Amino acid sequence: GPYEKRLALDEVVQMMGGLSYMTGPVGRPLRAGTSVNDIMGGMFGVIGVLSALIEREHSGRGQEIQSALFENCVFLAAQHMQQFLMTGEAPPPMPSRVSAWSVYDVFQLANDEQLFIGAVSDKQFQTLCKVIERPDLASDPALETNAQRVAVRPALLARLGETLRNHRIDELMPKLEAAGLPYAPIARPDQLVHDPHLKASGGLVPMQVEDGGSTDVVLLPLLMGGRRPGVRSPLPAVGEHTEEILATLSNSRAA
Repeated sequence: GPYEKRLALDEVVQMMGGLSYMTGPVGRPLRAGTSVNDIMGGMFGVIGVLSALIEREHSGRGQEIQSALFENCVFLAAQHMQQFLMTGEAPPPMPSRVSAWSVYDVFQLANDEQLFIGAVSDKQFQTLCKVIERPDLASDPALETNAQRVAVRPALLARLGETLRNHRIDELMPKLEAAGLPYAPIARPDQLVHDPHLKASGGLVPMQVEDGGSTDVVLLPLLMGGRRPGVRSPLPAVGEHTEEILATLSNSRAA
C-alpha cells in the first residue's frame, strides 16, 4: 500500500544519500530507525514557506518553495562530506569510527539490561571507577590519561563490562546521577508510551480515531507561548474531507 511505498522510498533515499552507509557497520549499510527524510523533508518545506511569507512582507512578492527528500538526506550527511572535502579522508561508518573518548559506550548490565555511560575526561573516569568500585582501574598508571585509555579502549571496555554486568540498572542510575556522570537507558519505542517525562510535558495525548475509540499520539516537540499545539481534529476516515478540501482550493484559485 501507499504506507509501505513511502517507507521503501525513505529507505532508498537513505541508501542513496549516504546516511545508511554511515549508520551501519562496514559492509552492512543500515537505514535509520525512523523515516527521517519524510519527517525532515516536510520540516524544511514548512521552514521555507514561513521564510517566504516573512520575505513577502518586505518585498511584496511570493515565491515557489521546494523541499526534496534526497537533498534532505545529503544535508544530514553533509558533515561527513565536508570532512572528506577538507581532509581528503573518507570517514568510516559511525560504528567503526575511532572514538576520541575512552568510555563512551553501551554496556550490558544485569538481567540483560543496557545502559549508555560516558566518562570523557580524566576526572569522570576516576568518578566512574569510584561508583562501580574499581580502584584498581583508577590507580592504574597505564590508564591515567584519556589518550592512554583510548589506546587500549577495547580491553578497557571489556574490563569495565565485567564489573557492570553485576550491576542492576535501577540501582546504578541513581549513583551515576548523584556523581554527575552522563548516562542513558536504552529505551524502546513501546516503553516510551509510559515515559514519565513525556507524559508530564504533555507530549502524549489522546486522539479520537474513526471507529469512535481513541489512541495516544505524540505531539509536535514545540511550545508556543508556553503552550504545546494539541490535536487539531479526530483522525478522519478515508475521503472524509475530500470535497471540503477541493472546494477550498477551488475558491482560492477563483479569488
